[in-house]
Amino acid sequence: MGPPLDTIDAALAVRAIPTIALAWLAWFFGRTLRAGRMPLVEQIARIGIPSPPLELCRYCRRLTQVWCAWLTCAALLPWALTLPAIATGALASLGSVLLFVGERILRPRVFPGIRFPGLAQQARDT
Repeated sequence: MGPPLDTIDAALAVRAIPTIALAWLAWFFGRTLRAGRMPLVEQIARIGIPSPPLELCRYCRRLTQVWCAWLTCAALLPWALTLPAIATGALASLGSVLLFVGERILRPRVFPGIRFPGLAQQARDT
């Protein structure tokens, strides 16, 4: 005799809810990559730098692609790994924090002549 049906449904929901939320975020980022649209990261960047140089716009498009890919991967983590839901959630959160902070550290090195808003302001803009 297997586990009760309501236990299976609860376990499925625990795995499905983060997947749905992360997949929606991936879609939200990805839809801005269509031709003629401004990438989401560029929209956010323009809050602090209203007229960014073309190189920064290209960088923002690529970064939007990276976020879209990461969010898609993070959405699939609960289904690809046999870890408990809490562990896959922590892994997805940690990956997002590392991507956000790591990019924030990298950006001034890639664009040394541009003054970017501080981390707190960037978080508020986001």
